[in-house]
Amino acid sequence: MLTSAQIQKFEHNGFLNAGLAMEEAELAELTSELQRILDTGPDGFIGDMPGPVLFRNVTGVGYEDSPDALDEHKRAAVWQIVNIWEASVAFKKLIFHPFIVEAISQLTGIENLQVWHDQVQYKPADSGGATSWHQDAPLWPSIEPMTPVSAWIPFDDASTSNGCMWMVPGSHQWGEHTEYLQTTWKHLEEFEQMTAVGTDFTPPADAPVQEVHAVACPVKRGEVHFHHSMTWHGSPKNHSDGPRRALAIHYMTSDARYTGRDHVMQQFIEVAVGEPMLNAGPHFPVVRRDGETMTVDD
Repeated sequence: MLTSAQIQKFEHNGFLNAGLAMEEAELAELTSELQRILDTGPDGFIGDMPGPVLFRNVTGVGYEDSPDALDEHKRAAVWQIVNIWEASVAFKKLIFHPFIVEAISQLTGIENLQVWHDQVQYKPADSGGATSWHQDAPLWPSIEPMTPVSAWIPFDDASTSNGCMWMVPGSHQWGEHTEYLQTTWKHLEEFEQMTAVGTDFTPPADAPVQEVHAVACPVKRGEVHFHHSMTWHGSPKNHSDGPRRALAIHYMTSDARYTGRDHVMQQFIEVAVGEPMLNAGPHFPVVRRDGETMTVDD
């Protein structure tokens, strides 16, 4: 469980590195499974083969494109895999991880939790692209209330050299500013540029944090990093000689209701507009019920 000091730190900053969450044997299995799925590629899941619901490069480069045949801008890749847990038993176990689920409950005060979706973000060695500054929850309009807290787990040390996340402390209490971030600061793609975000922004007068100051958030392999769904965050390109492979697990309260608005997961929602997501179907597993963390076999 998280300590009261850790919870207070999260509440102030909007993010927290909670330290090592799993043993090396578990990490090795997950890393092997992730690499298997990356090697399979977006077109390799055929027939009855279990696969993720989405596998794409968000920067638009084809999976088989040779980096040597592309210019520097086009070759920058960020591979996104949504619901890898549906393609791998090891990752299905991970979304039920007791420490992670209980920490999410502690940080949100929510006793009934489901998985909204997970997503891998893979930045290849030397050619990994940037993830522009954003807030998570406004990008998930299909559910209300918005997903409160996400868990982020790297399978390579995420460092300042290979494109670790950057976050702005206290920004989770400033309201919604996704359009501002994704237009005004979309060009910030390099390590040296990340601290420029929000230089013309004035936080609300009643916000506890009044300074806009982006900080790097290195996370070692197997540690778990939590962040609020309204915290400003982004990550620069990976110019290092190693990959940056990581998984974000986005949780939601079972009281969240389907809004009917668009999202990649919308096609799988099995309830009518206005109904709670508790009965939304097998793509949204319940991981905590009435204060008790579930297991993968429940």
